[in-house]
Amino acid sequence: MNLSDLRQVLDERSADSTELTVHHLRLHGVRAKVAARRRLRIMALTSTVALVLVAVAVAVPASRRDVAPTPAVSPSPTGLIEGFPEYFKGTRVTGEAVAVLPERRVEVTVVPTTLDLVLFHRCDGIDDGILLDSAIGVDGRVFGTGGCVGQQGPEDWAELGVKVGKPVTFTMTITGARDAAAEQNPPTVVPEHGMFGLAVGERVPFDEYPLPARPPGPLPSLDEQTECVGALCPYVVTLRSDPADPTRTISQTLSWRTLSHIDLVTQTPGRLRVRIDDVEITTTEWWDYEPVGVGLQGDRDLGWKEDFGLDLNPGEQVTVEVVPEHFTGEWRVLLIPNTVDQPD
Repeated sequence: MNLSDLRQVLDERSADSTELTVHHLRLHGVRAKVAARRRLRIMALTSTVALVLVAVAVAVPASRRDVAPTPAVSPSPTGLIEGFPEYFKGTRVTGEAVAVLPERRVEVTVVPTTLDLVLFHRCDGIDDGILLDSAIGVDGRVFGTGGCVGQQGPEDWAELGVKVGKPVTFTMTITGARDAAAEQNPPTVVPEHGMFGLAVGERVPFDEYPLPARPPGPLPSLDEQTECVGALCPYVVTLRSDPADPTRTISQTLSWRTLSHIDLVTQTPGRLRVRIDDVEITTTEWWDYEPVGVGLQGDRDLGWKEDFGLDLNPGEQVTVEVVPEHFTGEWRVLLIPNTVDQPD
């Protein structure tokens, strides 16, 4: 397969966003900006995934309480760049490149207009049962490793020497392959056929991002997007959207239980801010109608005291506030407690 054929295949497979492999990792159309350091993890809500996806975590200052105007909803952009949509997961793609195996390396050079960057990498046409490993670099320095499909971005690109207005080269190198069908995924031979690609996206303000049109018919239930439903998670506290107004702020005062994690799930594009006793712990954005979720680490390791100045004790009265913006459908925030050291 030559590059012309490859581009045609990529364009055909990318015309429908559900064909993007990233979709299967359940973080399609989601961005979580976490007001914490690297130790606060972002994870997909699915219990298992075959490939590694490094979600983007960006430290942000205390957010304003004002709500921006709802962005105009328009049909999804049809532009495709080397198989990547022109607008993808909250970004506008500004640089991209693809290569065909047995080549092992691809590079993209861009001149950033912002340091709010995300790298997307993908593979296609790989033999069934084979997982490719990759290394992602910037100007010759490797800063991330993992699978062949996903997205990456450090907290601070400036620490890696990236500057606004200065050309920078990003690379993706295939470093090996693993047998997905075998126990513990042992190394195997890198296949001779298939493709891999790398794209650089610059974040677009939510109010300016061209959102897709709402799909016809009812949206999927959120019950399928979280493991905590009913008796499956005792003591779980769920804050839900107002059916009459999904953009209404929801708050609840409760007797605190130390949290294992917090799950956020939605049906539509929008932004959720979660505050505990007036301290914002996360801002998360979605840009499409895929019913997906984001999980955040709770306070059970006492990290919230360092990250947010929150020193919460079991049994203490605490107010949790969820500030939704732009939503036109259901959302939920689930507070999932740790199973030990809880008050009676």
